Formats: sequence, structure tokens, C-alpha cells
Amino acid sequence: MPRLLIPLGIVAAGLIIYSLIECLMTPRHQVRALPKIVWVLIVLLVPLVGALLWLFLGRRRGSGGQAGPPSGPARPPRPQSPDDDASFLRQLDIQRKQQQRQAELDRREAELRARENKGGAPRRDGSETPDDGSDLA
Repeated sequence: MPRLLIPLGIVAAGLIIYSLIECLMTPRHQVRALPKIVWVLIVLLVPLVGALLWLFLGRRRGSGGQAGPPSGPARPPRPQSPDDDASFLRQLDIQRKQQQRQAELDRREAELRARENKGGAPRRDGSETPDDGSDLA
């Protein structure tokens, strides 16, 4: 019999320590039935029974075993990959359009500089003015 009591005592001590830490680390909005400080006192003052009560009655369980309403506001599920995220795809489209605009502006600027270096300034009708000064009079 003493051989059985020592391992059971170790398991009970581990259960009490686990329950106490779990009780202390659980946010207040997830504690059920009693205030958090009362649960800590129950776990400490009624060692094994208090720990079991905390584990089964005092805390809200995860999503698999939770029977009541959700603890907080419902959140939309997060996309699993970037190509599933609409806002990410929208941002990529915006970046692509900005890069196209910038490339077009760079191309036009290069054309204008080439015309300036060649010697003629572009007119509104698209033709170039001669650089000999004949139209200055």
C-alpha cells in the first residue's frame, strides 16, 4: 500500500500545482461560476477536490468542448495562404498598377529627354520645331 501512496501523492501534487497555475493564468473573462480569487482559495484549501473542481467547473473549455456561447466577439477565419486573402490580392493589384504607371512615366520622360538632346522641342501637334531660329521673327 505505501508503494501506491507515493506515486498517487506525486500525481495529486502535480495536479494541484497544474490547477493552481492554470487558475492564475486564466483571464478573468474565461472563469466560470465564481470569482477568480475564490477559485484560487478553493484549489489551495481543498487540495485534490478543489483542483478537480477547477478543471471541470471553473474554466471554460476549448472550442471542442465548449457548450456555452463563445467567450468573445466572433472573428472571421484567417486565410491559410496569401492568395486566399482578398485584401492582400487587392494590395498586389494596386502595387502592380502603380509600377505600370511609373514605368509609363519613366518611358515618357526618357522620350522627352531624347527629344531635348536631339535639338527639337515637341509641339502640341506632335511635330518638332527646328532649332535654326527661323521661326523667332
